[in-house]
Amino acid sequence: MKIIYALTAIATLFTATLFSQCADTSNIYTFTYGGKNYQVVKEAKNWTNASSCAVSRGGYLVHIDSQGEQTAVYNAITVGAGVSSTYASVSDGGNVAYVWIGATDRHVEGTWLWDGDYNNSGPNFWSGQGTAGAGGGVPVNSSYVNWGGTALGTAEEPDDYLGIQDCGAIGLATWPHGAAGEWNDISGLNSLYYVIEYDDTVAGINNHAQKFQSQLYPNPASDFLNITTTNPTQQITALKMYNQMGELVYATAEINSGENISINVSNFAEGIYFITLTFSNGEMESRKISVVH
Repeated sequence: MKIIYALTAIATLFTATLFSQCADTSNIYTFTYGGKNYQVVKEAKNWTNASSCAVSRGGYLVHIDSQGEQTAVYNAITVGAGVSSTYASVSDGGNVAYVWIGATDRHVEGTWLWDGDYNNSGPNFWSGQGTAGAGGGVPVNSSYVNWGGTALGTAEEPDDYLGIQDCGAIGLATWPHGAAGEWNDISGLNSLYYVIEYDDTVAGINNHAQKFQSQLYPNPASDFLNITTTNPTQQITALKMYNQMGELVYATAEINSGENISINVSNFAEGIYFITLTFSNGEMESRKISVVH
């Protein structure tokens, strides 16, 4: 596959707008809780693209580990960000609106992980299904959970309705198996708002481009994926790209391209890809992107 070198002037323009690619600042509400920073993003995406945007912004889809965090997140969605309880209607979720969180059992059915950066790993907080499904579901290691029905004493969700529900979301209204604020498992193909969690400071949110030696844009990509270095003294000398199965789908060495690379991904299958970059200082870096058409 041919590597096309981007013009420096174009790369500079893209670099300046990199982090507005997946979310417009006018659609973001920022808040803090417990020394961490969060953003409610009022732009509808499927779960995969929402997690990809979260990663490209330096965070991940929110992991909710306590009642205090649950309350803070829900209040930020409904009060701070002013998200309407009728902004969306999820047909496989009782026809009410939801907001994405970082819970998923996409990797192993019934094994729920906090995997908001979708890298196939994360804390396993729940196993099995609620009473609306096969039953027998339980928290793992006494983890905090707020599945639908919890407020009434019995977790009815998750139930993997129709075998298509692998992603977690916060309900904004009552549905047959849960109440507003509780979690439901729904299809990851739904387009919803989402919440990003950051491990750095407020300043880190504004300067998260400094966490990496590379910048990738646009993300998601459909035609060309552009890669630039954040340190002009470093060059990208090798690149490898893997699909979600860990299969090598693209590789090149001895690039010697300077700071800017553009890769044609128009013929790649839609999905998540992991890129490993090697720099002229010998350091390596792994990044995640999604391809959509």
